[in-house]
Amino acid sequence: MSQNTDQKVSWQQLSSALNMAELGVTPSECHGVICGLICGGINVEDNSWSGAFNDLMNDGMGLPIDLKNLLKTLFDASVNEFVSGEYQVKLLLNEDNTLSDTALSLTQWSESFMAGFAIGNESKKKLSKEITEALGDLGQISQLDTEIEDDEESERAFEEISEYVRLSAILCFSEFGQKPEPVKDKKNLH
Repeated sequence: MSQNTDQKVSWQQLSSALNMAELGVTPSECHGVICGLICGGINVEDNSWSGAFNDLMNDGMGLPIDLKNLLKTLFDASVNEFVSGEYQVKLLLNEDNTLSDTALSLTQWSESFMAGFAIGNESKKKLSKEITEALGDLGQISQLDTEIEDDEESERAFEEISEYVRLSAILCFSEFGQKPEPVKDKKNLH
């Protein structure tokens, strides 16, 4: 994992890079896949996530270097959020427009998370009842009607659903995610 993991990638920044690369996916879908891979247990210390990401999001084709670097920054920041143990995970959603737009990005994030999780769980470790239930709920959330009113009640309901999605991802990581190995002193014993 790279050392520069404090950088954040914004939805707008990633959206711009995806448009430039003519990749027909949203930032929420990209982040959902990345988080799914991490939470499914993919090795976070090598670049295996990159190949899995390309397979899911770009039919196995390579990505432009600028987009690849931005996704690496997003991956590293996401790993840090999960391993911190401080529940700092933040979903990358389109929050600059209407509540319907934000809800749409949550459904996209949820669906992409499940795809990433399925690929990340290469060991096919048996899912606990809680994880099975959480993934089932994410499947239902990914199918929600996103044409919603922009009022206080809808906002409150959306916040509850998005918090549930966030906590479900954290639950998946706690059961399947791989934490990076601590950096050891490089003393050679000969």
